[in-house]
Amino acid sequence: MKLWNYLIHTQDDTDINLLIDQIRNFGINARGTAVYFIEEDNKDLGFCAMYRAWLEYIYLADVCGIIPVVQAGKHFAYGEDSVINGTRNAFEYYFVQPTSIGVKEAGRKRNVLHSRVFHREMVELVLTGKCAHYGYTKRYMHEMARIIRKYINFNEQTQQFVNAGIESLGIGETKVLGVHIRGTDFRAKYDNHPVYVTEEECFQEVDRLLTERAYEKIFVATDDTRILKKFLAKYGEKMCFYEDVERSDKNRSVAFSKNSRRQHRYLLGLEVVRDMYTLSKCTGLVAGISQVAICAQIHKLADRHHYEDIKIIDKGIYQNSHNFIRL
Repeated sequence: MKLWNYLIHTQDDTDINLLIDQIRNFGINARGTAVYFIEEDNKDLGFCAMYRAWLEYIYLADVCGIIPVVQAGKHFAYGEDSVINGTRNAFEYYFVQPTSIGVKEAGRKRNVLHSRVFHREMVELVLTGKCAHYGYTKRYMHEMARIIRKYINFNEQTQQFVNAGIESLGIGETKVLGVHIRGTDFRAKYDNHPVYVTEEECFQEVDRLLTERAYEKIFVATDDTRILKKFLAKYGEKMCFYEDVERSDKNRSVAFSKNSRRQHRYLLGLEVVRDMYTLSKCTGLVAGISQVAICAQIHKLADRHHYEDIKIIDKGIYQNSHNFIRL
């Protein structure tokens, strides 16, 4: 069922009715000219969680025939106080706008629909059957991949950084097994977060694929120095990773860490983008449940490719009273 039809037939929620009215006024009656101004200001979202939110909002704009424009909220965890790459809009630190219309042009338009969180929650509900940070279905993944192909491009600085990083790994046409394993705050067992996957559990899957599928290299992306050390001790020269990544040996999220390095917040986002995109270029993937792993899979599909081997170690989601703390 198309999103529009779903909304039309869902009449028992005031917010949904408001959205229907807004889309009727600005989308259907001004198709191709109305602007959907996307701005979510959740300070607790990591980069790839926010990236998925942006994709979901853009999906809504796409199916309703309105023009998406993205502005990162002022509390976005990766925003700086200074100009980065010629902009103060943290979305544009990394990406170009989805269309030729920018934030300033959007402000001059008469028909402007502003995003609200329940908009993307409706997208999640339609495509996955529920509203969940870590939920996805095959349909969801393919639709988000379509949105990336149609609307998402790295800016010049991001593209150069990502390309240079992949080249520095020296993996070329090598058969590479990508591994993403989250540590730090995942060890803290926060409510509504994935159950932590141990190094040993990951080793089992990596060893199996190395034996059965003859991978030449292992690319490891992790936020945790303890995990990285264990992988290095086990796989040695077979392993590759980015050395210039902010990691931690504490049970606190790196995404909200403080550091004296110049443009630290911007660089945190840039490092996540590079890890995610590099994982999407690997031949196979082993990962726990994480936003980075989900986005890597979407980008793989956006390139119209599939992993030869994929193992997502799903141990479920914590349901407890231990609420997330940024620290």
